[in-house]
Amino acid sequence: MHLGPDGQGVGYGKMLIRMDRALQLARMTRVPVFFVHPHRSLNPAIPFLQSNDVAIVPPYGWRARLLSLFWYAATPFRIGAPWLSLQRAVAQLVVGRIYLKLERATWLPARFRKWLIERGVVLSYLKRVNYAYGRRSSALWETRYKTEVIAPLREARQADRELPPVRLALPRDREARVVAEAARLGIDTCAPLVTVHVRESGFRTEAGLRQRGWDQVRNADVTTYVDAFAALVKRGYTVVRVGDRSMTPITYPGVIDFVRIEQPTAWLEVWCMLRSTFFIGCDSGPAWLAYLLNVPQLTVNAVHFRDLTRPTDRIICKLARDTATGRVLSVSEMLNEDFLRNGFKSGRYEYLDNSPLDIERAVLDMLTVVQGRERRSSAQDRFNRRLRTLEHESALDWSALDGVSILRRPRGTLSQGFAKRHFLPSSKHVDTPSGPPHASAPLVMPSDT
Repeated sequence: MHLGPDGQGVGYGKMLIRMDRALQLARMTRVPVFFVHPHRSLNPAIPFLQSNDVAIVPPYGWRARLLSLFWYAATPFRIGAPWLSLQRAVAQLVVGRIYLKLERATWLPARFRKWLIERGVVLSYLKRVNYAYGRRSSALWETRYKTEVIAPLREARQADRELPPVRLALPRDREARVVAEAARLGIDTCAPLVTVHVRESGFRTEAGLRQRGWDQVRNADVTTYVDAFAALVKRGYTVVRVGDRSMTPITYPGVIDFVRIEQPTAWLEVWCMLRSTFFIGCDSGPAWLAYLLNVPQLTVNAVHFRDLTRPTDRIICKLARDTATGRVLSVSEMLNEDFLRNGFKSGRYEYLDNSPLDIERAVLDMLTVVQGRERRSSAQDRFNRRLRTLEHESALDWSALDGVSILRRPRGTLSQGFAKRHFLPSSKHVDTPSGPPHASAPLVMPSDT
């Protein structure tokens, strides 16, 4: 996590999105890019990546120090509001540093922390300064990004031309050390690889962050993925599960669980992602690392319809059950403004995690996608058309924190088998996973499963 223009902490995913946009802008304008190194990040290795497509100034040495100094010195003039910038410098210190420390101070009673943060008059003023600066800074950035990146991309696609993504790689001096580390952990460096991240709430708890209802909806149970892992291992893949020590560990032949490893390096996680045939993710920050590194992505237990930017992207979503009638909505019934505006927040619907069978089938479908053997079905095409028509039918004026976010012009789609079973209404039974085991007990599966 690092600080954004409003002085608030920026999540891992948001940081990666901003880095991707900066790389695209640098390529379009043919200028070098420099990432001001964040003080804290879930993966501090990312600013050190290199590219043959864009000149990236490494975050060390005299050039990095000079550019960092210039960045901070130019802040009062960069957005054309020097007085606001100076106020923001004070506000960022208080709100961005002290505020975050108070919010995460688990040694203080939660009620006292909440009172201290929400009732302070000075703090409220400083937060308004931060947001005013953030809105101005973001507006200037968005204008330039849309002009110099989005517009050329649309023109290229209308002309049936595809602009290649910015390719990133590890520095050469790191590659050999990371390969040796992977071998020590039992990762076959010659075998095909699939990286997985299954979101849980432990990280926010350990970091002292508040647990929101929306966070719980985005979580999933890693034990429901085991059948999919087994299917991949049977086909010669090594599965690498990334996460943190607070997560539920698993043990299965052919699965390397970083949760069980004392301290895997940040470089190893990036190396695994770069080598992955595809990534199995969810609505969480690490999914944006796959996007940044141009790795095909299967989003499982999705609560949004947005991770569909590339033709190889596929999703299977959590289904909604009407609490009044007990009926499970199809995907087509979820794609209406009433549901999208509120999602699972209204209390009318409860969410159903993807079943082990749905996850396994989606993984097998993903293999056909990355192998170039998938032929899109009518259900997949209807799903994409529905997303496009929503742009004209709905105002779409809610955020991802308010309701369900969608991608208006998707290039990816629903996983094929999932679309066949769940896009249209059906009277058939919807498989749902059983309750998760106790979080402290590792899942141990026999090798012949």
